[in-house]
Amino acid sequence: MHAMVEGKQMVFILDFAPKELWGIALGAFHTIIGLATLPSGIIAGALWGYINPTATFLYGSVLGFLAAALLALKKIA
Repeated sequence: MHAMVEGKQMVFILDFAPKELWGIALGAFHTIIGLATLPSGIIAGALWGYINPTATFLYGSVLGFLAAALLALKKIA
């Protein structure tokens, strides 16, 4: 799955950056992804360890449905 998406993400990012800044654009993109992944891993680990594994998946599904609802509202507006 990751291999199917990664190339498309990079091309999407490079479409917005001038050619001389491609390295900086990709570096910034991957930095932002890493900074977003760190808290999500900490939250998932805390839910798994302190509550139970089901809470981790429930939290993820609630956030997924919330993101889908917000995207649907954005498309409508």
